[in-house]
Amino acid sequence: MKISHIFLRLICLAIAVGSGWFAARSYQYIMAEEDPTSRIIALVIVEGIFVSLTIYLLVWTFFYDRMENRERQRKADAERKERRKPAKEKLAEARKEQRAERNTNYILGAVAIATAIYFLTKNEWLMSGLMVVVAVYLFYKAARNIEPDIIKQKREEATRRQEVENLMETAKDDGAVIIVENVDGVTAIEDAIEIFGDEYHGRKNGRNTIRLWQLERCKYALTFPLGYQPEAPISLMWELDGQGLQPRGWFPSHRLKTQGVWTMLTVANSGATDAVTDNGCCYEDECDFRLRIHPKLHLAYQPRPNIMNDNPEKLEDFT
Repeated sequence: MKISHIFLRLICLAIAVGSGWFAARSYQYIMAEEDPTSRIIALVIVEGIFVSLTIYLLVWTFFYDRMENRERQRKADAERKERRKPAKEKLAEARKEQRAERNTNYILGAVAIATAIYFLTKNEWLMSGLMVVVAVYLFYKAARNIEPDIIKQKREEATRRQEVENLMETAKDDGAVIIVENVDGVTAIEDAIEIFGDEYHGRKNGRNTIRLWQLERCKYALTFPLGYQPEAPISLMWELDGQGLQPRGWFPSHRLKTQGVWTMLTVANSGATDAVTDNGCCYEDECDFRLRIHPKLHLAYQPRPNIMNDNPEKLEDFT
């Protein structure tokens, strides 16, 4: 537990104790009040506020971790739901927000004109002129349909995702796959992909797009349906290992510039990426995304799995 969390809990516990003490002391004075109406009002207001505050702070103090984990899970589920929306739906939402913004500008412009007329009847020339300027700006903004940055960003992202989805309809990946087993959920995998994506995602050609599959209850697979940069496989393996996972990947040897037909990648305890080809040649990469032959390394090659034989469930695309 973090020191800052312990400090916050102690503060809340102290406030809860103080609030409870104040509620108890107030109760004695309230019950000594002769007027029944004043007594009821004081009980409802004072006791209600401080007793509720005491209960809330006590719950927060003793169940902080559980509440924080629940909030984190809620946010993760909301983000996951947003990411998994089809590109067409996202684009429709962006267009809807754009129309709403335009109509709002028209309405505000009309209100500004009405306000200008009102000030004109009161001979408030300065305010009337100011409202006319505001109305002209709003009507100009609505007529030009100038998009706010957030809507423009959503539109561009939705359009790019639609283009990537169109590419996926005809593209065929090269069979590269990463298997991750003994995983409680997709959160750790998503975190690794998010870090990976900071550098490798966002390209218009969809390269480095990752497709996440669920093979079994605690077993997942990652593929690259639109290809990848040469250093991307090693980078993704590192990010997955950094999340406490134990990934094992298979890639065409010509993409990694190794021997044989297929190369299996793993991450050693030292953090180095180890590799072994289907003809038994071993490689290692410590930090520069380049596999070098390592004669003293002995790894056993395992055949590349065909995940399609397991009827996998496609979860989402990260692009």
